[in-house]
Amino acid sequence: MPEIIQTSEIDRKLAGLLEEYIRDNPKSAEYHQRARNVIPGGTLRSVLSFDPFPLTFSGGKDCYVTSVDGREYLDLVSEYNAGMYGHSHPVILAAVERAAKTGFTLGGPNEREVELAEKLVNRFPSVDLIRFCNSGTEANTMAIASALHFVQRKKVMVFENGYHGGTLLFGGPSPNPLNLPHDWVKGVFDDIEATRARITSDIGVILVEPMQGVAGMIPGTHEFLAFLRAEATRIGAVLIFDEIITSRLFFGGLQEHLGILPDMTTIGKHFGGGFSFGAFGGRRDIMAQFDPSAAGSGALQHSGTWNNNIFSMTAGAAAVDLLSREELQRTAELGSRLREGVAEAFDARHSGLVRVNGISNVAGFKFEGADGARGANIRHLFYFYLLSKGIYISSRGFVSLNITHQPEHVDRFLGAVREFCETIL
Repeated sequence: MPEIIQTSEIDRKLAGLLEEYIRDNPKSAEYHQRARNVIPGGTLRSVLSFDPFPLTFSGGKDCYVTSVDGREYLDLVSEYNAGMYGHSHPVILAAVERAAKTGFTLGGPNEREVELAEKLVNRFPSVDLIRFCNSGTEANTMAIASALHFVQRKKVMVFENGYHGGTLLFGGPSPNPLNLPHDWVKGVFDDIEATRARITSDIGVILVEPMQGVAGMIPGTHEFLAFLRAEATRIGAVLIFDEIITSRLFFGGLQEHLGILPDMTTIGKHFGGGFSFGAFGGRRDIMAQFDPSAAGSGALQHSGTWNNNIFSMTAGAAAVDLLSREELQRTAELGSRLREGVAEAFDARHSGLVRVNGISNVAGFKFEGADGARGANIRHLFYFYLLSKGIYISSRGFVSLNITHQPEHVDRFLGAVREFCETIL
């Protein structure tokens, strides 16, 4: 019989951990206050905003980060999935040094952009041609716009709780006021019948994450994604897979793993080798809209000073080779062991409290057995307890492994989780 966790006890223990956190991190608190004087909310990324204040970091090495308070943490955030190579990987450092010696901004095409483009086109089955930009948000923005122009329609189907960038957020009960002003239609992720009822023949684009990331690392089933592929073909819409996160899971993304090809694909984060990067690509006929020799005076215009910046191109071309099939398989096996270990630890004492999501090298933890504020407080308790043990995960409850993680790092994390279940909950 699982123990019933009293709300008052959760609140008491959380208050104790918060008191310890504030006491141990005075410099982070000071930096946050300074930031609040010049930055709304004190951070430049909403995901990093939480009470009482986020840690401020001074550096990182391999799979560890160090705060300004001199405390070292095992990093299981991996820069919110973008840090696929750990910190200061020697191969990337060498590439950055080469880039710094060639000139920072050359004002024209460079050798490395061709090299990186070739590697990515060869990697993703759906991508015949590719264009670079500076972020995943930009990549999805350009993919949507170019796909709508191609089919000459206005409606875009997205999915509840989907996230495709700062101006493409579809979680919560109210629309995001910063969203781009497209004609949006919301489907229900991984629910074929609910989504089928909302598909009409005037939809021009279906945009989906094969695994919803911000929603909690929830993979779509093969059946659901195959259904979207079939429906897009039936109505003549462009199916876009947002693989900005999922491209880190398998060599050719979830599209290759599942054997389901979209018409367009967006990627980003890690393929810049730690520098700003985004890309969108797909079928040759869609991407030819950007080619003046093919589209003539009607060619789509896509510029950006930093689209082919020498640092992202050089670091990215070197970094892509680090993500071999073998290395991604290794991290996937570590991820599987981590997810199974977390589920076992909680089920042993608190069955049904946590739902562990994810695939390959990522995991999301949703405290389903506790509703509302109580569930949120258990998640906060989990987060601050792990920090007290020198382990850094996402405050919203996910873990993202990278190629510097080894079995001993997963063992350390699982040991802390078991201790949390046995002594804190």
